[in-house]
Amino acid sequence: MVDKKMKNSFHQKILNQKGQALFEMILFLPFLMFLYTIYYTAGNSISGSINQQKAVRGYFYALVKGNSYIVTLADLRKLKEESVTKVGFNAIGWKERVTSTEKPIAPCFHFSSLLKNNTTETCEGSERDGEATSRFIRLFTFYGVCGPYYNFSQTPLDDKGHFDIDPRIQASTVSCTLGH
Repeated sequence: MVDKKMKNSFHQKILNQKGQALFEMILFLPFLMFLYTIYYTAGNSISGSINQQKAVRGYFYALVKGNSYIVTLADLRKLKEESVTKVGFNAIGWKERVTSTEKPIAPCFHFSSLLKNNTTETCEGSERDGEATSRFIRLFTFYGVCGPYYNFSQTPLDDKGHFDIDPRIQASTVSCTLGH
């Protein structure tokens, strides 16, 4: 009789589910924290990208305010110096800074992780601990619109040359190009 009572008591203790929720929480909490850091970082970088896009778009239209031709004469002269003879597109981009070679550098977001916090990698460094992955995200933002198609022409009487707007090309898709 005692043996049967002990068996039932032991069996009831094993089937008792008190503490199961606590055990599951302890087991899955690190996994949930890991997912949270990924979502948090990805969300911040997406939010940063959206805000950059808004700022670039607003700045672009502030620059061309009142100019239906979009490309300014100063822009055309600079493009001519760079041997660009056909222009039908104007754009600007977001940059954090420019390198000594005038290469634009995009803003950097650190991708948080609970697993590998002992890395020495920095956003500015090129080392990646021998791996093909990085813990940083760079967001490049670019905005532009198609405008009138300017074609550089030079005649024997005109030694400097000038840009003409060709109305025949305005309705075609080629009007949204840069060319030499």
